[in-house]
Amino acid sequence: MAKFDIKIKGVDAIMRKIEAAPQKFAKESSQIIYETAREVEAMARARVVQDTGGLMQSIRANRLGNGGAIVKAGLPNVSNGKGHLINYAAYVEWGTGKEPKRYPNLNNNELISYAATFKGRGIRQTNLPARPFMYNSASETLGKMINKIKKIKI
Repeated sequence: MAKFDIKIKGVDAIMRKIEAAPQKFAKESSQIIYETAREVEAMARARVVQDTGGLMQSIRANRLGNGGAIVKAGLPNVSNGKGHLINYAAYVEWGTGKEPKRYPNLNNNELISYAATFKGRGIRQTNLPARPFMYNSASETLGKMINKIKKIKI
C-alpha cells in the first residue's frame, strides 16, 4: 500500500493575519469614515447659502475617539467674526415650515423628529424655506463610504 503525507505550510502566517484583522479593519475603516466626513464637510460648504459666510466657515469635520467622525455646523459658541453667534444652521437646513425632505441612507424618523423641534420657534420669521446643505451631503456620501468599508482586505 502506498503512503503519502500532506504538509500545510503557512498556518502561522494565516493565524497572524487573522489575529491582526480587527485592528487593521478598525484602523482602515476609521480612516474611511474620517475621509467621508471631510467630503461631507466640503460638499456642505459648497451648498450652504451664504450671507456673511459665517455658517459656511462653521462647518467642520472632526475625528471622534471611538474611530468615528462628526460634521457640525453652526455651533452656538462660534462667532461669525462680527460678534454674532452662528446658531441658526438647523433653521437653514430644515426651514421653519413644513416637514423636511426625506433622504435615502439616513434614519428619516429621527431626522423628522429632530427637525420638528425647530419649526416655528426660536426665530423671528416663520415658514422659512428649507435650504438643505448638510443632510443631503451626508446622504449622498454614506453609500460610497459603506462600499469602501466593505472592500477592506484583511
